[in-house]
This record gives sequence, C-alpha cells and structure tokens, in this order.
Amino acid sequence: MLRPAPGFTLIELLVVVLIGAILATLAVLSVGPWQSEDDPERQLARFAALLDAQCEQALFQSRPRGIRLDADGYDFWQATADGWARAPDDRLGRPRSWAEAAAPLLLIEGRRQQLEETAATPQIVCQPLGEMTAFELAIGPAGERVRLSASAGGRLSLDPDR
Repeated sequence: MLRPAPGFTLIELLVVVLIGAILATLAVLSVGPWQSEDDPERQLARFAALLDAQCEQALFQSRPRGIRLDADGYDFWQATADGWARAPDDRLGRPRSWAEAAAPLLLIEGRRQQLEETAATPQIVCQPLGEMTAFELAIGPAGERVRLSASAGGRLSLDPDR
C-alpha cells in the first residue's frame, strides 16, 4: 500500500497565502492613508484646532486670547491688565514651529502681514463673546498651498489649492 508523501498540497499552500493576503489588506486599510507631519493640510488642521481651543479659553476666562505668527512658527498670548502677555507654557500654550517648507502667508483684512519679523502683539485675536480677527493663512509650496480662512464670527474653513 502506498502512503502519501509527507508535506502540504498546493491547494493548502494557496489557501494559506490567500488568508495572509486578506489579513495584510485589512491591516493596511484599517491604518488609513499615511500623512507626513509636514503635510500643509495637516499643519493647518492642527493650527485650526489650537485656535479653537484658544477661543474657548477666551470664552471661559472672559479675556481675549491671541496667536502671534512669524515665519518660523506661532505662539499663544492672553490679555492681562498690563497688556498682552504670553500664555502659560502648558501643553496647549506651548510655542509651535512650522515645517521647513511651510512658507506661511498671512492676510488680515486683505493686507499681507510681514511674518519675517516677530510682532509685539498677536495678529489673530479671539474675543470672549466669540468674535475673531478675520484672516486668511496659507502654507505650503506654490501651487500646492492650503488655506485656512476665518470670518469675524469665528467660522473656520480649510481649503486646499490642489
């Protein structure tokens, strides 16, 4: 009587490879699209979230809060009895940096702001009643800029040029 040779059949190997491919596909799809930290859209989304948080702080503390931008990054300010002062350097208020290729462009009331020099006061201000400085901020290389716009009522919109 002949005994079958030890080992796996071709069908068994194909089933195992197929199951492995399905599991790998599901793992890749569950992770979602990969985005670099330097992606302009991601940077502006983070900036918008931090701006919202600052505006909420202005509402809760009943005092204006602001963001000062320059070519290298941005930091957070709050109004005091003596004028503007840097916000506490906590997790929310710590200064942030732009990515290398960000090249920010800030427009307030349609006028371009000089970001090469550090301003003495914040350019974007959130008032305690929900008003905000209307602005347009664009970052990224030419032709691929992403824009964040804000109305005086505090409505933010993110618009990629792509």
